[in-house]
Amino acid sequence: MPTSERAIPPRVGPEGCDGVNQRWILVAGILFSALLVQWPAILNPDLSCLLSEGEEILDGRHPGIDLFELNPPLSIYLYTPAAFLGRLTGIAPEIIVAVLVIIEIAGALVIIDRAAAAAKLEGGERSLWTCLLAFLLAVLPNAVFGQREHIAVVALTPFVAITAIRWRGLAPGPVAILAGLSAGLAMSIKPQLAFVVGLPIILGIIHRRSLRPLFTPEACAAGAIVIGYAAVLVIVFPGYLFNFAPMVAATYVTMRRDLAGLLPFPVVVIIASIAFLRQVAPRDFKFGGDATPWLAAAVGGAASFVLQGKGWTYTLYALCVFAIAAPLLHVRTRTLPVSVRIGGFVGVALIGFCLCLSLPEFPPLEQRMQTLAKHPRLLTLTDHIALGHPLVRQIHGTWVGGSCAQVLTAGAILARSSSETTPAERSKLNDIMNFERRQVLADVRNGRPDVILVDTLLQSSVPFDWLAWANSDPELQTELRRYREVEGVGRVRILIDQPGLER
Repeated sequence: MPTSERAIPPRVGPEGCDGVNQRWILVAGILFSALLVQWPAILNPDLSCLLSEGEEILDGRHPGIDLFELNPPLSIYLYTPAAFLGRLTGIAPEIIVAVLVIIEIAGALVIIDRAAAAAKLEGGERSLWTCLLAFLLAVLPNAVFGQREHIAVVALTPFVAITAIRWRGLAPGPVAILAGLSAGLAMSIKPQLAFVVGLPIILGIIHRRSLRPLFTPEACAAGAIVIGYAAVLVIVFPGYLFNFAPMVAATYVTMRRDLAGLLPFPVVVIIASIAFLRQVAPRDFKFGGDATPWLAAAVGGAASFVLQGKGWTYTLYALCVFAIAAPLLHVRTRTLPVSVRIGGFVGVALIGFCLCLSLPEFPPLEQRMQTLAKHPRLLTLTDHIALGHPLVRQIHGTWVGGSCAQVLTAGAILARSSSETTPAERSKLNDIMNFERRQVLADVRNGRPDVILVDTLLQSSVPFDWLAWANSDPELQTELRRYREVEGVGRVRILIDQPGLER
């Protein structure tokens, strides 16, 4: 008999209208509270940068031609609706992003609940799923809220939940197709998150001793979305795919931390998740237990974090969500020791704290900028997007850059310093640096910035003269002669336009 047929029978139980209403009232309270908290806090460098690029899309710029984002075009278009609605309504786009993300979370919870209902899970378990996942998707992210990683993980969660339902030999119903489409979108946003989808499927194949988990409706729907997006990239965005993406691969992708700096946190979180699972759900502490797909998704999140290699806290979000969900969704013992309860609470709090960690890279510039120019047109010379973002939105300025930072140049400089770089590779890296200089030249000529902020560090650690880098292009040097340095604030030099001077 196949393993799936020997699965533990579903816990079926009646659930009255009062139970349903209480569950969704609690979920609504969680989501509304998260929305109130995020309104003043949602702006972060990545979100601000992509929102600004979304506004440039609305102004007629084209990815890979005159707009250069390190990530594939979907990352920009993901925020374009918020930018459009902001212009249409006059509401700040970042507030609209927060509202749209809350709507996405609500939609994901409805898909999960419908799948659980089709599988005939009892009301108590369905309530636990929706309420806990509402907390993990809306409250836990905190500083990660609204970033691409957050949006993608929300979109992935219904797929993981349905994989967990099938693991138990139950049928999630036709809503599984929606979960698959959502997961396909998530992998298109962040391809590294394919590990979160793939590892539970692989374990499902091993568990059932069949390839059927690879061809479920949700898996096929997810694959169709990813293939369709790849086709769109080839047909609609050849400039990005064939011209800009190779430069990103040669410079940005190679900038990564070593494994010694990447592995400790994922290892600790996964071990803690397994240890807590053993305490709260001894029956599921085995390969065939109900928690296995959620643990597999957590391991997939860890793999995604290591593959990205940057060590940024928001790339830990998938790992954290599923590592917490694995034990808490499967609590079996009614009376837990106080030490276990305290340990679980402290663990979740520490994970949430780690997701909030963000050291300020630059000194506060908002007040100083407002005294120099009202609503200035702004450009930066730096490899760190946090210099110009979210500053440009905080001062209600206009971003005039074709990219948010000169990250390719930083990667090229680091790669060029390697003793293993061949002359041909050095020439290619020099071409990439020249490409970014010409891009800055176009930004200065066409955007006519009122203020240019110049960084004095490379990778926030190595002294580097970004102004000298720009001036090494004669045409760009001529354009920059019109700008006068007014002062330095910390690591930042501030240049302002002098309208009376000829270029």
